[in-house]
Amino acid sequence: MKKLLTILMVFGIFAACKKESLQAYTEKPRIYFRLEKKVFYLPFPTATAGNLRIDYLPQNSIKKTDTLALIVQASGPASDNPRAFVLERSAKPGNAVEGVDFDLLDKDFVIPAGAFNKAIRVVVRRTSGMTKNELSFAYNLKMNEHFELGPLADTTNYFSNEGVTNMVAINFVARDIAIKPANWDTFLLNYFGAYSEVKYRFIIDVLAKISFPSDTQAAVMTGNRTRLRTALTKFNTGRPEKLKDENGIEISF
Repeated sequence: MKKLLTILMVFGIFAACKKESLQAYTEKPRIYFRLEKKVFYLPFPTATAGNLRIDYLPQNSIKKTDTLALIVQASGPASDNPRAFVLERSAKPGNAVEGVDFDLLDKDFVIPAGAFNKAIRVVVRRTSGMTKNELSFAYNLKMNEHFELGPLADTTNYFSNEGVTNMVAINFVARDIAIKPANWDTFLLNYFGAYSEVKYRFIIDVLAKISFPSDTQAAVMTGNRTRLRTALTKFNTGRPEKLKDENGIEISF
């Protein structure tokens, strides 16, 4: 019995110390981007964690913007008070111009009282500069009086779980560069005629494809050409001037 009482006393002291330690322990909340892969990365096939690559070429020319939501997440319990956080453009080289090539639609960098996160919408515009060069910019979260950087103490790394990527910096690269398909002069020439950028972009708009493998059946390619001819006739109808390419040559298929 004496031995049992001793064990219980020791256990009670240990439990009390552990409880007191837990109650006394308070970690400063951390802040990070919480990005769902299926929403933030999957629509952009060449993107990787922390590096979002927007390629406008495969998209119809009527699409002029992409708007993405950066979810800024705070760890720990919610606060009864609004908590400001710091989001700033990275000092690393970036040639995109804010207000022209992209913009932040939400500039109130505050997690509301009772909330755990805040969505910052970034609109990336399809500008003419993207047809010749990639445009880039980056944003970082910074620590302040409310938050440390997270989600882990080692902020140089990110981790993924359940389709979510967490990090403290995000890089954007946007482009709308048309590159002549490698098989144009050996295969596509027979169906689409001489290459031009204007023609290629018209093809993408009509067929919603950017590549046509050389082993594509002749019947399929002939059908593609028929669709293009019909679409071109419709496009030119009622216009004072028929569609011409960048060299001033009338488009034909």
